[in-house]
Amino acid sequence: MPADQRVESSSPVAGADGALHLAIIDRGAGRRLRLFSRGARSYRCYAGLPPVTGAGVHLRQHPLTGEWIAYSAARQGRTMLPSAHDCPLCPMTAAAPVTDVPVDDYEVAIFSNRFAALLPDPGPVPELDVATRSGHGLCEVISYSADHDASFASIGDDRIALLIDALAVRLPEIMQDPDITWVLPFENRGREIGVTLDHPHGQIYALSHLPGNIRRMAEGFRDGNPLAGLSARIPDALKLAENDAGLAFVPPWARYPFEVWVVPHLAMPDMRHMEMAARRDFAGLLGLAARKLDAVFAARMPYSFGWQVAPRGYEDIFHFHCVFQPLRRAQDKMKFLASVEQFTGFFLVDLPPEKAAEMLNGG
Repeated sequence: MPADQRVESSSPVAGADGALHLAIIDRGAGRRLRLFSRGARSYRCYAGLPPVTGAGVHLRQHPLTGEWIAYSAARQGRTMLPSAHDCPLCPMTAAAPVTDVPVDDYEVAIFSNRFAALLPDPGPVPELDVATRSGHGLCEVISYSADHDASFASIGDDRIALLIDALAVRLPEIMQDPDITWVLPFENRGREIGVTLDHPHGQIYALSHLPGNIRRMAEGFRDGNPLAGLSARIPDALKLAENDAGLAFVPPWARYPFEVWVVPHLAMPDMRHMEMAARRDFAGLLGLAARKLDAVFAARMPYSFGWQVAPRGYEDIFHFHCVFQPLRRAQDKMKFLASVEQFTGFFLVDLPPEKAAEMLNGG
């Protein structure tokens, strides 16, 4: 995109709160910047940050577990906790530092990750004495807001609904690649969890292989739907909120302190299949859950958050849901995954779900 150009948005589909407008900006080197908004917008665009070479991206297989491990040397040089003035996710003006969202303002942006762990065209696979495969995939960034100081908990239900609409458009586009098996939109939040940028954002990873734990989760729906009828089965003491779209609750099987699940009442493979009115209500549950997590210790809760959508081949049985995995177990104590949990996957939880729900509900 040449510097100082203007781009107009179009309106491709309906969204939870009306028309969903989209502008797509070609940034060269195979990169795209997608700008989603609720109303029609005109963007002033600039050249922005240049691409980063991602040569050598590939996967190697663990000889004992069979799991695939991605290697991408470009990630070693990714931007690390810049000041707000130098944030690469903030809007850009002619006088401002160069950013990765080089427009004067925006609502929700989805764009190519400069420091990708997976690439659409990763190049040749090295010959090694362990099994290898192509690092084919996709890594994108989702910026929730132009406001550097915002968060998922503060952007409001309208913006979360817009985020749902944006993912409902983008995920099917990604799955048009027949080699992509599964897509994970997610957020790492808080410096305690290791984020490299403070700006409110998430990411999208599209994988050409299905990780073992995700396969096991998907297979859990094979003999019935464990998430069906939760409203009648989850004890009231574990519920955080409920509306026509779904239920937010602390699961009785929680692996993390203050873990929260948000599950639609109706089974569906992903958010694309959610009715427009339900998307708005579902956004309200997600926003409430995020705010409750921040309120429990009157401080921003560090967490990992995942939009769990159906892997390829499981669309007919999967039940889309969202999961918050917080890392703070007390005001001054963090939840770290130590040796037992890392080596075995056997989780040790200090805070019973019932107590966590009581605290999240203000008790």
